[in-house]
Amino acid sequence: MSKFCNECGHKFEKEYKFCPECGTKISVSKNSKTKNTELIPSNVSDKTLNPNVLYGILIGGIVVIALIVISSGILDSAPVNSSVMNQNQVQPNTNSGVNLNNMQLINDLETKIKQNPEDYTSILQLAHLKNDSGLFEAAISNYKIYLDKNPKDADARVDMGVCYFNLQDFPNAIKEMETALKYVPDHQIAHLNLGVVNLSAGNIEKSKEWLKKAFDLNPTSEVGKKAEQLLNNH
Repeated sequence: MSKFCNECGHKFEKEYKFCPECGTKISVSKNSKTKNTELIPSNVSDKTLNPNVLYGILIGGIVVIALIVISSGILDSAPVNSSVMNQNQVQPNTNSGVNLNNMQLINDLETKIKQNPEDYTSILQLAHLKNDSGLFEAAISNYKIYLDKNPKDADARVDMGVCYFNLQDFPNAIKEMETALKYVPDHQIAHLNLGVVNLSAGNIEKSKEWLKKAFDLNPTSEVGKKAEQLLNNH
């Protein structure tokens, strides 16, 4: 015998105390044993929402809110915290201390370099590792040794500039990054970093100049998009 929920109108064949669709308690009428008995649903405005609909609305609302928050930039870091695209993009150190997880690797590399002081590949690797670990002053020492032998390595020079930046030594950060551009004039990340460093140093107009150059070098790249974002924000 078919029955209908008096709240949502759902049709069901079995005996239920509660509607399997909306959960409303089933009312038993005097004519409930008669074939084709139809329970007229109450006013639509009083209808209880299907639990599945409620979940859908809740999840949909959360997604919409998340999209609004992300698009508004509320969850973004401060402008100087650009996303990591490679080793030599400015990424200010936000850790409260030094990362000690790499200490064994650092010790191994230092031992290796002691055995062969002219192993410049290992020296550069050691500089990068110390940079990543928050040992910025020690990293600068290794970068200097490497750059004395390889002065035209723009990437390494920009990396050293990033270390200076994290130490809040903006003049030396700017100096190293501008020197890198003498060797590689179209180094887009160096241009972006110079925009970020000058912005942090309060040189707003100079920052805009570098960010505009970074954008012009390749507007469609991730670096170019980041430069455009910073330009729009400042």
